[in-house]
Amino acid sequence: MNWKNLIQTKPHRVKGYYHVIKFTPNLVAQEVFNIGIVFTDSENNRHIKMLENTKAFECLYGKQGAIQVQNMVNYAEDMANSLGDSLIPSPHLSYTTPIFTQGLTIQQILSGLYQDYILLNCAHGKPQDKRKAINTEDLRQKIFSDLKKKQFESALHEAPIRLPSSDTELDLPIWSGTADEDLLGKKKHFFATLISADFIKEAYLGYNLNTVGAMNIQTACEIMGERSRAGFFVYSPTPNENGIGETEYQHITTHIDKTEKNVTFVASRTNTTLHFKKSNNMELLEDEMMNFMAG
Repeated sequence: MNWKNLIQTKPHRVKGYYHVIKFTPNLVAQEVFNIGIVFTDSENNRHIKMLENTKAFECLYGKQGAIQVQNMVNYAEDMANSLGDSLIPSPHLSYTTPIFTQGLTIQQILSGLYQDYILLNCAHGKPQDKRKAINTEDLRQKIFSDLKKKQFESALHEAPIRLPSSDTELDLPIWSGTADEDLLGKKKHFFATLISADFIKEAYLGYNLNTVGAMNIQTACEIMGERSRAGFFVYSPTPNENGIGETEYQHITTHIDKTEKNVTFVASRTNTTLHFKKSNNMELLEDEMMNFMAG
């Protein structure tokens, strides 16, 4: 009997390097989540394993927020398949530096790396905010019902917008025009969002401002760029009313300011004209939105 054959370890059949795909919802806060693994074997074939579901994000952003994150996961997978690590398609996505690895099979490598890096878990249910806040959905219904009576109905959308020449769907309730300029050089095409910041809990505030608001506007800026005008309209609560104290109000205001800086940075980099307006007066917000849509 050849004892050496009994103690000899099996050789690694697959070698290559891997990247971790990282997702940053808020470019200012710089909170980063690992959402996928890309393994490139020695024959330069790419193998990808993405976050299996986005239920963990419901703990942070609610059900609709998790749907938005799932859209980004799908987008990241498509880009990894088509572009590899040669191009970063969005400021919200990044790759780690390549790291060598080896294993018996590709599946074993991907499964092991997934267990090591994809650690998103949600141990609790969706957070509850018992305060009777003015949420984004109710805010939109109230203001949009008035705008529809003032000949702006064609620019208002309840369903997600599918961007031109793209499979990306975005929550952009205001979208109109074409990606051309009129004779005066004004940008006719525009898109915008309307968000409520009437929340004390960070999970709700962050979900509305960052996920529903900033992430959709920034993605549209990246794709549409200088061909469009972008609008970001925020309803901010009044201090010392409806349970909002000075401390809570300052926190909300600070978060809105950070969101504005975040969106302004992307708009400036993509040469997109941005109109950002916050107010505790719904009538004023409505007037600002009409002026924006009128060009």
